[in-house]
Order: sequence, then structure tokens, then C-alpha cells
Amino acid sequence: MKLGITGGICCGKTTALEIFSRYGFETINLDEYVREALRGNERVKSGIRANFGSSCVDSGGDVLVKNLGKLIFERQDARKILEKMVYAEIDTLWTGDVTAPTAIEVPLLFENNLEGYFSSTICVYSPYAEQLSRSIVFRRWGDDELRKRMAAQLPMREKIRRADFAIGNCGTKLQFERQIQLLLEKVIAAAGK
Repeated sequence: MKLGITGGICCGKTTALEIFSRYGFETINLDEYVREALRGNERVKSGIRANFGSSCVDSGGDVLVKNLGKLIFERQDARKILEKMVYAEIDTLWTGDVTAPTAIEVPLLFENNLEGYFSSTICVYSPYAEQLSRSIVFRRWGDDELRKRMAAQLPMREKIRRADFAIGNCGTKLQFERQIQLLLEKVIAAAGK
């Protein structure tokens, strides 16, 4: 069983992944692998320099993540180029076979049409006020920055529609965990059919 976990920015995808881990799932946070590719993969870093110039790479060859993030959320073509470069280095994380139940957090799962690689997809969503509150606390983004980044993704309504399952994260962490327990029962039942 390979689950694709997706959803909105600051909706609790990583928290969901942690909960799946407690229930015996192997977990992969795609964002961590993307960060590692940006830090240590010379092909990716060279591609960023070639495609985006010195404003996104410092004199030592390290990626200036903040500048790159600003660029890719302002220009869809730049985001697509970056995704193609990075995904070429890490796509085996979701395309390969798994031997144990695995949950993989893929923030842009539907945007990149990756749903076919998963036995089930789960969309984690939250009300906008929750997303904004979390984005201020965890990322130091205000309303404008969050809206700009959300505009680069599919609308939440569409992600929920395309997902096999959707789960709201708008209460306590304990309530969220209970929802995931109930969801796991449905996912396991669906996999058994």
C-alpha cells in the first residue's frame, strides 16, 4: 500500500505523515528530499544556475532558497523547470515499489498528475484562517505571501475532489489523529476490495 498525502500549504500534511508513522507506515517527506537536492545535488545546482542565473545561486555554488522560492512562485514556467530538474533526481521515491505500507507527502501531487503512482490519495485541508495562522508562526509569511503561493497550486476544492479521501485539520492534534485512525480503516478496507 502506497499512500500519497497532499493538501494545502500549512494544512498539516507533515503532521499527518507523523501520525501515519505511529501507525506503522514507512514515511517519506518529499520536501525533505527536495531540500537535500537543492543543497547537495550538483546537477540540480548547476541546472538552477544555468536556468535562473546568479540571483538564485551564491558565489560558492549554493542555492539561495529564498530567492529561488520567490522566483518560482512568481513565474509558473520557472516552477515547472525546477520541478523537472529536481523530480528527475528523486522520482524513484514515488515511482518505485514498496514492501511495507508507505505514506509519501507530495505537496504538488495533483498539479504534477502523480496520482497514478499511489494506491490511494489523501488530501489534508484546513480553513484559510488556520493556514494563515500557521504560515505566520512557522514560515513568517503574511497574507500576501501565502495567497501568492496558494495561487500557484490547484484550488483546495479541486484537490479535495481529485483525492480518494479528504481529511480536515481544524481542531486539536488529538482530534486530527482520531480522524486519521478512522481514515486508515477506510483506506485498509478499500485496499482489501
